[in-house]
Amino acid sequence: MADSSTIPAERTISQAATPAAGRDPLGTCSPHHQAWRSLAQTHAAVSGRLQDALAQAELPPLAWFEMLAAIAAAEEQRMKMGELAEALVITRGGLTKLVDRLVKAGLIERTFCDTDRRVSYATLLPAGVELLEEMVPVVSAELELTFAARLTERQADDLRTTLDTVRGTACTGD
Repeated sequence: MADSSTIPAERTISQAATPAAGRDPLGTCSPHHQAWRSLAQTHAAVSGRLQDALAQAELPPLAWFEMLAAIAAAEEQRMKMGELAEALVITRGGLTKLVDRLVKAGLIERTFCDTDRRVSYATLLPAGVELLEEMVPVVSAELELTFAARLTERQADDLRTTLDTVRGTACTGD
């Protein structure tokens, strides 16, 4: 790795990270590629705002909110571990670590199917419900600022429909 003395003084970090004019590092400048970049950048920006808002409110991280919200929305406030990993779009290993943290915090518990002990669930506990109730207004306020102030309900619905279509294709491989 070159030290800073080998980089020309007139070359900035942003120039180093930006491809030469007309060149794209992935070989395409298609509208689909540009949409993907915009989606990824928007997700990162909105997630960062949500994370910052939760931290300022002295609440746990966004991943905890996402897990608690997913389980709360499920029937009987419990989800199979595999379904939870899919809902959160994380690996089973990542899910196990996150579940362990929330179990240790007393927010959820692992429960097992009565008829098949191989099937385990993440089940919401009362403390998890209470924490989620504290987190919802913080997350909702940030989403109001980032979405509702900039998109009509129709635009938001169209965006959701489009993203659901893309996700469905990505998940099925069609």
